[in-house]
Amino acid sequence: MAISREAYKVLESIVGPEYISEDPVDCYAYRCGPGGYETDTGFARTMTKIAGAIIMPKTTEEVQKIVKACNRYTVPYVPWSTGFFGPRSFPYVEDAIIIDLKRMDKLEIDDKHMYAIVEPGVIASQLQAEALKRGLYIVVGGGGSQVSIVANTIGDGWSPLSYRIGTIERRMLGMEWVLPDGELLRTGSI
Repeated sequence: MAISREAYKVLESIVGPEYISEDPVDCYAYRCGPGGYETDTGFARTMTKIAGAIIMPKTTEEVQKIVKACNRYTVPYVPWSTGFFGPRSFPYVEDAIIIDLKRMDKLEIDDKHMYAIVEPGVIASQLQAEALKRGLYIVVGGGGSQVSIVANTIGDGWSPLSYRIGTIERRMLGMEWVLPDGELLRTGSI
């Protein structure tokens, strides 16, 4: 059973036709494949499914609208940031939508108070480069510099230096989180 035309049209109206696709080639590009601990016959291949569609919001408000539309039309969804962590980032049911957050790439640094505001599409190397331009430094978590700084911070947050300086999730001062019902939770000092 594919995503209903009505649901697809509603989702398309949120982000525009250029930022949603159900083309099998696009969906297959997001598949979970062999990499490290995964094998062709193992957990990743047998449990995860190829998405029914990919949608790429630009703002938190668009994410909220997408989640609410998915709930209204009973369309399963999975948020995706950089897809680094294998099977945890993929759908486990047929015709789910991957909400790819890569277009959410705003990055602001407050030089005076030494903090950054980042969206999920910002990777660690981008934040590190901007921090270094200001004489600042960040600890890049164990996921590496190519992964979302937000996903790595809230997901694992460890680093080879964690034994000396603590884990990076302790440095998060606040966040906005879209809840499963589409409502927004703001926590911390934001």
